[in-house]
Amino acid sequence: MSLPTLVSLPDDDTNTAYYARLREAASVQQVQLPNGFPIWLVTRYDDVRTCLRDERLAVDPRLLSSPEHKFGGRRVPEDTLSSTGRHMLNTDGAEHRRLRSLVNAELSSGAVGRWRATVDRIVHEQLDHLEREGAEAGGGPVNLMTAFANQVPVTVISTVLGLRPADTPVAAALLRELLSSKPTDSPEMIGYYHELVDLVLATIEHRRSEPGEDLISLLLARSESVGVRDLLSTVMALFVGGPPTTATAIGHGAATLGARPDLRAEALGSEAATARIVEELLRHHPPFQFAIWRFATADIHVGDVVIPKDATVLLSLAAANRDPRAYDDPDDVRSHRDGEPSHLSFGSGVHRCIGAPLARMEITVAVRSLFLRFPRLRLTVDPGELCWSDMVFDRRLESMPVNLGGAPA
Repeated sequence: MSLPTLVSLPDDDTNTAYYARLREAASVQQVQLPNGFPIWLVTRYDDVRTCLRDERLAVDPRLLSSPEHKFGGRRVPEDTLSSTGRHMLNTDGAEHRRLRSLVNAELSSGAVGRWRATVDRIVHEQLDHLEREGAEAGGGPVNLMTAFANQVPVTVISTVLGLRPADTPVAAALLRELLSSKPTDSPEMIGYYHELVDLVLATIEHRRSEPGEDLISLLLARSESVGVRDLLSTVMALFVGGPPTTATAIGHGAATLGARPDLRAEALGSEAATARIVEELLRHHPPFQFAIWRFATADIHVGDVVIPKDATVLLSLAAANRDPRAYDDPDDVRSHRDGEPSHLSFGSGVHRCIGAPLARMEITVAVRSLFLRFPRLRLTVDPGELCWSDMVFDRRLESMPVNLGGAPA
């Protein structure tokens, strides 16, 4: 059987067309990853949503009948969250519910409001940094990703978790390495992973003696129910899984609103309007194009197709979020989509992103504050020329040159 190859393409109309072709050809089909490993891909909204909620599609590769079925018996560059440690992102059933319950209350929509002042402060500090970089560039372009979008979420999650400020740049540098395309089982990558583990363990010990209002301190206060292993795995999952996606959403939001004066004006009308448009931006471009790896623990019928037991499955959030069966004119970014279904960018079901409320708040504050400070911000290149990482699963904006002044709107 000849399989289409799932490739990493530039984030432009070509990429949209590629997903559309796959989606219209069939909702469920086999494709090959660039390394030749065959996986099953699901692309249509209803089927992706159903599969996200089907607990027979496990996130734990240890539930496969044989180790040889996990990525064809080998490691792939993007399997870190699936294959390393035991945490919320690679466990199922009772173990997943137990790990999730450790932080579920603290990361709920109501609870994250206590971090709003912290997010505001961090965003404005980074805007000051961005402004200084713009001045040093003499009005020339600056890289919005490295000067702002990447810095906000990694600083926020470090503060929420309780890392010492001096450790945040070190942790951020290790995170960049761990999310690179280098083989995850290479000595270099294993070394980076253990360096980050050691940093988190040192933070835990620091918070034992100097507790604060951060998440690690709150969990340590429940010492009778939270062991070091669970605390370490929870912190690692939140730190590795959160900042890159939030940074991509901030960058995409800046690029889109910079090119759409109508949306920008509406988004700046009120914070509620910004939040509503952020939801549409998340639908239009999910920070993760795919949900985290799924592994079939049984034969699973999706429409008239059977995904076989032990198959590796990717659920395409990007394709589902632009399915014309679910959305009218799905490639357009609209300020209102009344009566249309919720996007799937944060997943659905028991594995729905636990950090979604915090991410929403960060993106809304960052995008709104960015344009309030720099209302004429514009890309200095065509969107098709933006530089993206070459990962299939975790595609991130590497650079986004912008002019902070730009032409009048």
